Amino acid sequence: MFKFEWNGSKLKTEWKTYEGAVRKLSELKDVLLDEPEEDGDAYYMFRDVHRPEDEAKFKEHKIRYDITVIPPRIVGREYIKTYGHYHPEAGHGLSYPEVYEVLQGHALFLEQKPDASDFFVIEAKTGDVVIMLPNHGHVTVNIGDEPLIMANLVSSEFSSNYEPVKKKHGFAWYYTTEGWIPNERYENHPKIKTLSPSALPPDIYSLFVDYPYLFDWLNRPWKLWNAVR
Repeated sequence: MFKFEWNGSKLKTEWKTYEGAVRKLSELKDVLLDEPEEDGDAYYMFRDVHRPEDEAKFKEHKIRYDITVIPPRIVGREYIKTYGHYHPEAGHGLSYPEVYEVLQGHALFLEQKPDASDFFVIEAKTGDVVIMLPNHGHVTVNIGDEPLIMANLVSSEFSSNYEPVKKKHGFAWYYTTEGWIPNERYENHPKIKTLSPSALPPDIYSLFVDYPYLFDWLNRPWKLWNAVR
């Protein structure tokens, strides 16, 4: 794993300092249980983070490595979270998957099918790796008292779809200081299942650079689906 430093708004690596895209609290109000009392930075997204010498490999395999930083915060009753989104279909009726690694902090990863027929939660801490399965949207919640810093590997061949989450004002369940609260905009609320992190080892950056074909399923999800279903 390469060395990095987050200074509150920028990500400094061994080779470059990255300017992050900022998601504001005012933008998150579309998916929050409670209206934010004030505006401010909710979290920071750093796209296409890689060493210069690794750029050709990422482009060849159509994979992107990102880092997201979510400072700790309670918004109303809810723990701070990402906006949430779905991925489009990659083929064979399966949407693009994604893989995350917690570099620092304590996270809840929420995954939900578009019709809310399936909803599960994965608790992850530093060093844990979590797979966002095909045909599920996902949201990440910072449930710790320190910045949640997470990395992801994902296909560079698509754009995420935020509209279904916005339309329903979030996922079917909100995670709050009072526990789970149902989203009233859903007619039915699926049972909350709990899963464990994946068996993949930490440092997904180095694993991809050394063995890129291990992540071929990020663009061809049927290869992953055949292994896990």
